[in-house]
Amino acid sequence: MNKIDKMDIDVCSVTVVHEEKVNYIIAELQGKDFASLSVLSKCLGETSRVQILYALATYKEMCVCDLAAIIDASMATTSHHLRFLKKNGVTTSYREGKMVYYSLANEEIVTFIRSVLRVGEDLQLIS
Repeated sequence: MNKIDKMDIDVCSVTVVHEEKVNYIIAELQGKDFASLSVLSKCLGETSRVQILYALATYKEMCVCDLAAIIDASMATTSHHLRFLKKNGVTTSYREGKMVYYSLANEEIVTFIRSVLRVGEDLQLIS
């Protein structure tokens, strides 16, 4: 099979065959806002952030200095990632003396992160 034949396998040779399905999905998409999903993908788009989220899904809360050690980054870099996650509603934090502790914002996010990590382990993605 030559290169052109391989490319044709993934492309339909006609326009719309399943018009009912297409129209249904178009109607369902009307008025839906995917902006928050796009932001969430940015939260998962950086390896260090994923490692932070994994740590916070594993242990309910962790201090910034421990998270910095986990991702092998400076406190400033770690704080930058944590502020991004907090600004976007993924994490919460509180100060106790000189320590700042972070946790995932709610149980739905914990469940989501664990699910994403499981799916990621099962996929054969090309990086």
